[in-house]
Amino acid sequence: MANPALIKSTLILLLNLVPCGLVKAADNDVWPADRPVRVGTITNNPPYVLENPSAGIDLDLVAEAFARVGLKVEFHHAPLSRVQVLLETGKVDAMTTFRTNDTLCTNSVVFSHWHDGITVPRDIELEVKTVQDLAGLRVGMFPGAVKVLDNLSDYDISSFAMAMTVYDRNQLIKVLLYRRLDAYIGDYWALDYAFRQLAPDTPKPYRLAVAFEPTPRRLCVRNAALVERFNQGVAAMLADGTPERVRGRYLSDTE
Repeated sequence: MANPALIKSTLILLLNLVPCGLVKAADNDVWPADRPVRVGTITNNPPYVLENPSAGIDLDLVAEAFARVGLKVEFHHAPLSRVQVLLETGKVDAMTTFRTNDTLCTNSVVFSHWHDGITVPRDIELEVKTVQDLAGLRVGMFPGAVKVLDNLSDYDISSFAMAMTVYDRNQLIKVLLYRRLDAYIGDYWALDYAFRQLAPDTPKPYRLAVAFEPTPRRLCVRNAALVERFNQGVAAMLADGTPERVRGRYLSDTE
């Protein structure tokens, strides 16, 4: 017969271990089918993330992957600096990310990519194959580009005749159109989307000179069971060609 004193002491030990994270809580092993997944994400960054209503390539793919395993999604938008805070404080169950954070969550498989590169005016005569070829030119880039892109360094930026941080893609299209920039370093899918919104029937006044390695996008998820289900949904989604169909909702063509 089991020793009652031993059983009692074991239960007390387990209860003490759970808050310390040494024993998984029960809700980390299951995810109720009627419980929507709250996903934190950045504010407007078309065509990947749009607000009111929540949409875009990334968000559509997240919703499609969870739908494959019978789960619904609620998106919570916040500035980039606040998205991780939402996860840390339990206001969301997962967040979209391009950097891994193993101390905070479990990272999913890649579900999407962003597409940075070097775009130049279509009629520029200079051949551009690397960032170093932009020395002496007027170059625009997205905010924080040097912190994100392995292809770009502070030394490269110092070699440009002018370095402009571009906050608005409509502004970017105008400066490219009027040749106030010789090149732009940033996401060319996003540039194509912005141009098609402004001038859907006009030939693009720019071309892609260099495509960088695409930046993978993942979900950073607090619940181990949930990330496994998301990964299953991504595998099913990739197998039936969903990413191509989703991209077609926002981009008529890509270079």
